[in-house]
Amino acid sequence: MEVEHFSHPDHPLILVNQVLEYGCELVICSGCEGPIWGPCYSCTSCSFFLHKTCAELPREIKRRIHPGHPLHLLAKSPYEGEYKCDRCKKTCNSFVYHCSVCEFDLDIKCAFQPGFLEVDSQAHQFAHKDHPLILNEEQEYHGAGPAGVMCSVCKEPMAGPSYSCTSCNLFLHKKCAELSPEIKQHLHPEHPLRLLPNHDMICDFCNETCYEGFVYFCFVCEYSLHIKCACPPCIDAADQNQRHQFRRLMNPLSLKSISFTCNACGTDGDDSPFGCTMCQLVVHQKCISLPRTLKTALHHHPRIIHTYHRQQCIKSIKKYCGICCREVDTEYGVYYCPDCDFVAHVKCSREYGDSATEIVVENEEEQSVAVDDQSMEPSFRVVREIKQGEERIIEEIKHFSHQHNLILTDKVDDDLKCDGCMLPISTPFYSCVSCNFFLDKTCIELPRRKKWQYHENQLILSWSRGEHHLFYCVVCDQYFSGLRYVCDICELYVDVRCFKSILKDSFKHGGHEHPLYLPADRKNILRCNIGDQGIPPLLADDREIIPHCSGCCVSEESKVFFKCAVCDLKLGMKCATLPYKARHEYDDHPLFLTYINENDYQPSCIICEKYRDPKLWFYRCEECDFDAHPECALGKYPYVKAGGVRTYPKHPHPLALVDKTGDYRPQACDSCGEPCDDLALECTDPNCSFIVHRKRRQCWMPLW
Repeated sequence: MEVEHFSHPDHPLILVNQVLEYGCELVICSGCEGPIWGPCYSCTSCSFFLHKTCAELPREIKRRIHPGHPLHLLAKSPYEGEYKCDRCKKTCNSFVYHCSVCEFDLDIKCAFQPGFLEVDSQAHQFAHKDHPLILNEEQEYHGAGPAGVMCSVCKEPMAGPSYSCTSCNLFLHKKCAELSPEIKQHLHPEHPLRLLPNHDMICDFCNETCYEGFVYFCFVCEYSLHIKCACPPCIDAADQNQRHQFRRLMNPLSLKSISFTCNACGTDGDDSPFGCTMCQLVVHQKCISLPRTLKTALHHHPRIIHTYHRQQCIKSIKKYCGICCREVDTEYGVYYCPDCDFVAHVKCSREYGDSATEIVVENEEEQSVAVDDQSMEPSFRVVREIKQGEERIIEEIKHFSHQHNLILTDKVDDDLKCDGCMLPISTPFYSCVSCNFFLDKTCIELPRRKKWQYHENQLILSWSRGEHHLFYCVVCDQYFSGLRYVCDICELYVDVRCFKSILKDSFKHGGHEHPLYLPADRKNILRCNIGDQGIPPLLADDREIIPHCSGCCVSEESKVFFKCAVCDLKLGMKCATLPYKARHEYDDHPLFLTYINENDYQPSCIICEKYRDPKLWFYRCEECDFDAHPECALGKYPYVKAGGVRTYPKHPHPLALVDKTGDYRPQACDSCGEPCDDLALECTDPNCSFIVHRKRRQCWMPLW
C-alpha cells in the first residue's frame, strides 16, 4: 500500500506491517523522533520512516490548552532551527502542531497525550480512534523496555485483565477502561467531576502532581483529583518488604482523621492511617511504598535498608542519625546499614534521597558485602611481607610518592611528621632509610583513585616531585604540601588530612568528647565546575548563613564545618583538623589541644604574650601551665614542609624553602624589595644573602 504524505513529497511511502529492522540499527520515526517497533510507513529511496499513527495524524486540531485558535500540523519547525513545545518545554525537531497567530507549538506527543483515547460517555468506557479495544481476561505482560508495559490511564504496570490495541501499542487495565466518565465526590460535592486527559495537573486532595494519564476534573472550579484519590482501594498493595498487607483503617471520603505515630517512619500523623492486617503496625499511606533498599551518596557503603523493628537489626541502642545527627527512637522504623553502625531517620533518608538516592534491586538471599564504589587501585607495591600466624605483615613497600623503598617502623620520635598529611606521626608507620621521609599507615592505605561521595568526578591521589610546590586546599582554605586528591576536571585540590576527616559519616577528635558529623546539607559543597578550569568549586549559596566556629570564633570562608551530635559545638574544617598533639621549642613536653583550663584567671598566650579568649581552643601543657594560641604553637603554615632544597636555572646556589613569619627583622626580597615575612626561598650558601617571596609568583618565577 502506497500513500502520498505532505511531509515527504518527493517519494511515496509504503506501509510495512511487521516489526522493522534496518541495518541492525534502531529505526527512528521522523514525525515524533521515537523508536519504531510496529507498523510504519517507509520510503524505499531514502531513510525516511513514520509510525502508522504519525502518518495518519489530522492536519488540524483544537485543544483545550490553546482554545483561541486551531493548531495546524507542520512537518518541521516554523522557526529557524528547533522549536520548544509550550506544554512540556522540550526542544524538538519533529512534527509540530503550530498556531501562527500566537506562535504556540505542541509536539505530537503532547497534542495527543496520553494516546489516541477519548471518553465515550454513552458507552461508559474509553473509545479508541480507528481501532477497537480487545479484552484480554488473564494476560500477563513482560513488556519491552526497562519499565515494562504501562496502562495509558493510570501509568501503572499492566497485570491481570486488560484492554489493548496491538496496532497502536495501547494498553489499559480493565478497571481503568471501565472508569465512569463522570462522578460525584464528597471531596467536591458542588459539581460533578469529568474524566479528562491530564495536563500536569496538581491533585487538590493530596497536593501532588498527577502523573496519571487521566484525572477527574471540575470545569467550574478547576478542581482536579488523581484517579487513585477519587477511587481509593479498600486494601493497598503489600509494602516493598512484601511482609505486610495494609488496609485503610478509615474511609478518606468521610474526612475524619486520628492522631497516631507511624511505625514505618517514626513521625506523628493526623489523617486516615493504614494498618497491617497481620500485625499491629500503623503507618501513613505514603510509608506503605517506602523502598526496601536505598543507595545514597551520604554514606560510604553501597546500600541502606529499611526496617520496622530497629532493635532487631542494630545491636547498639544509643544511636544518632547519620544525616541530621539527632537521636533515633528505638521503637520505630529507620534505614540502617548492614555493613556498619550507620542509621538514619526515614524522613532524613527520603528528604536527601531525591537527588542522592536510588532504589536498588536486591536479592534477599544474598549476604551484604561491604564494598565501596571506588576503584581500589593501591598506592603502593608490596616488596616484602611476613606471616605471623594468620596475619600478614607488610614489612617493605614501594610507594608512588617516593623514589626509595619504605620500611615498616614501630618506634617513633615525638618530633616526626608524616610527609603525606603533615600531622605528627603515629605508629606503625613507614620510613625511608636513605632520607628523611615518613608516611603514616593511614596515608599508605589511601587508594590512588577514589569516587568520593561529596564530588561528582573521581579524585586521583597525587604527589608533587618538586620540593617547593605549594597547594591550596579548598576544604580548609590553607596552604599545604604532601599528598593530595585532585579532580582532573575542575582542578580541585583536597589535602589528605581533610579528606580523611570527612571520609566517613563521623569522626572522633581528641579535643572533644563527642563524635563530630558533617551535616547532610553540607555534603554537596564540593560540586564540580566542569569546564571552568582554575576556578574554585561552588561551595555554597552566598545567601547562606554560616555559623561561627566554636574553636576560633570565625565564620569559615570554606563554609565546611562539623557539628557535635550532643552539644552545640560547631567546628570549621581548619579547627576540626588541628592535630591533637603538638610540639614547641619553648616547652619540653607535648602540648594537647583543649578548651578547658579550670585555673584560667588571666588567659594569655605564653608565646606571643597576647590575650587569649578562654572559650576558644588552645594548646596546653598541664605540667608547665603552658597555654598558647593554635597558630602560635603550630606556626602559620603547619602543613607545609619547610627545609626542602632544590636548584633553579637563574641562581648559582641551591635554595631552601623557609618560614620567616616569626622573624623580628625580616630581610628584604631581592625581587620586590619588600620584607620577606612569610614563606620564602633562601639561598643555602652562607656567603650569599639571596632571598625571594615564595607566595608571590612575580618574585620567584624569574628564577626559571
